[in-house]
Amino acid sequence: MIRSHWRPNSAGSVLVMGAGPAGLAAGLALSHAGWSVRVVEAMDCVGGLARTIEHDGFRFDIGGHRWFTKKDELNQFFVNLLQEEVIWVDRISRVYFDGKYVDYPLRARNVMTRISPVTSARAIADFAMAQTTQTLHPKPITSMEDAYVAQFGRTLYELFFRRYSEKVWGRPCTELSGDWVSQRSNGLSLLTTIRDAIKRTDGKVQSLVEQFMYPRYGYGRISEKMVEGIERGGGRVDTERRVVAAHHNGERITSVTVSDGRREEIIEADVIISSIPMTELAQILTPSADTAVLEAAQSLTYRDLVTVHLMLDRPQITNDTWVYLHDPALKCARLHEPRNWSPDMAPPGKTSLVVEYFADVGDEMWQKTDDDICELAVQELSKTIHFIDANDVIGGFAVRSRDAYPRYDVQYAPAVDRIKSHLRSFSNLEIVGRGGTFRYNNTDHAIETGLLAARQILGETVDVDSVNSKSEYLEMRVVERQVPVAAG
Repeated sequence: MIRSHWRPNSAGSVLVMGAGPAGLAAGLALSHAGWSVRVVEAMDCVGGLARTIEHDGFRFDIGGHRWFTKKDELNQFFVNLLQEEVIWVDRISRVYFDGKYVDYPLRARNVMTRISPVTSARAIADFAMAQTTQTLHPKPITSMEDAYVAQFGRTLYELFFRRYSEKVWGRPCTELSGDWVSQRSNGLSLLTTIRDAIKRTDGKVQSLVEQFMYPRYGYGRISEKMVEGIERGGGRVDTERRVVAAHHNGERITSVTVSDGRREEIIEADVIISSIPMTELAQILTPSADTAVLEAAQSLTYRDLVTVHLMLDRPQITNDTWVYLHDPALKCARLHEPRNWSPDMAPPGKTSLVVEYFADVGDEMWQKTDDDICELAVQELSKTIHFIDANDVIGGFAVRSRDAYPRYDVQYAPAVDRIKSHLRSFSNLEIVGRGGTFRYNNTDHAIETGLLAARQILGETVDVDSVNSKSEYLEMRVVERQVPVAAG
């Protein structure tokens, strides 16, 4: 939806709900334009899932986050923001599969050497059959299973994609929408991986397999630097302020009530930007939204995340940036070693790991004590897959993150459309970010939604909904020119 609701060349006041990358990017852009900016955040820190935690001389991201985008203007935003803190990182991602490591994204030659000749032949035959069937008798790609089978064939789907996807999302792939696959891997298939193995491109294609940019002191520096910019412009960023009500007159959001747990404050602003979960916003509107909107909000769910942060008395465990753990015997799904992203993430001579467990609030994993979760991680990595020596672990802690990933079930799209249509009936409200739009955005996408929302508020005609809306492979881009990057 494209709209413009503010007078160009005029400045007003804006309240940003949520201090993740999207909301902060919008606040920073409006601060630069002379607006009065206030940001409220429910947590005690900024950055949301893209924050960095400091602990005993170690720095930990909540899961691994890379900076990669197909848009040069966003790369320039990142470089201008971080300046000398920008470093380049070689991406080495692998899947731990049946005691072996397989490159990720999948490379045909590598995959075929890790599985038996019989399985390799079956994988190729299954892929050919899937392609032929879809060509002769095309059918809509509805579920996640449909999408993966169409792109890789049933054998590779069962071996590499179903196990991991169901561990991550907590639902059968037949109940999840194929939209997630199209956002993350459209354009990639067994055919393209074989073609890539046989003939390299002309050098104009840059893949996430090769390199990405990263802030030297952790991904949370992106949000921290944006806060610094907002405050330099006279703006204000308040943490531990949860939005509990959004008051409206049917046409505009007139005020917002926030609470610090002890008292409530009513805040008025000309424009409201929301990056809090879209489902939550729909349910705190006052007066209440109609029944259809509330039912739509209640039908959508997010997947929650528990991360275990281990400190080890070793200089390095591996050279990987990520390791995906498909083994169904493991409850953990993925891990990364922060030192491999930046040497400044751990003290000299020591390293660390971030181990990811996906959960739903209230389930067995979520309710475990921190000590039990940390012990589980150590046991799985040391005894089950022999990835570490338990004696090297010198400490650890767990972090729980709610509403980490919007979960696309096969019926999610109409519910999202209904909620968005209602929210966008308020002329002074913009929704941005992963949670705010219920779209599985990377950080570059989230920041782009914030910047576009700010441009729209300033009078430009833009389409915030266009961000990450195309079904294209996000792991690859055509590079026409190099983006200047600060040394470091």
